[in-house]
Amino acid sequence: MVWVRRLSARASLDDSPAALAHATAQADSGDESWEQWVAEYRRGEALVLRLELTLELGDEAGEVITASRDGFFVENHAHAPKVEQQIAELASGDLTALAAELTQRGHELDVSELGAMYVHVELDADVRQRVQARGAAA
Repeated sequence: MVWVRRLSARASLDDSPAALAHATAQADSGDESWEQWVAEYRRGEALVLRLELTLELGDEAGEVITASRDGFFVENHAHAPKVEQQIAELASGDLTALAAELTQRGHELDVSELGAMYVHVELDADVRQRVQARGAAA
């Protein structure tokens, strides 16, 4: 029997040219949502993040499964918990890789059940600095 001990997401800045280039290409093709994200990013009102998702299992082996995702846009709020909330929501919606890895290891856990679980969020120091700078400017 496997059970989940902890589900977490660690966020770091993803200032890679590829993430912004993809968003800009989508905006240039007329996608209004991406236009807004790119404009907010350029004004410092949005962040592009890389998420490392970690699933810690409570089985005898104490297995840990990780998956990384780049290019997530979130609003840069003056309050860190607002940023953390967005990250938790993004992480909950992007757990298919972890669920697939569980299945490959012979464990059964429904991805929708996994998506409904609480996600612990940790912001790297670089993300915290950007959030604090936003708070100081507000």
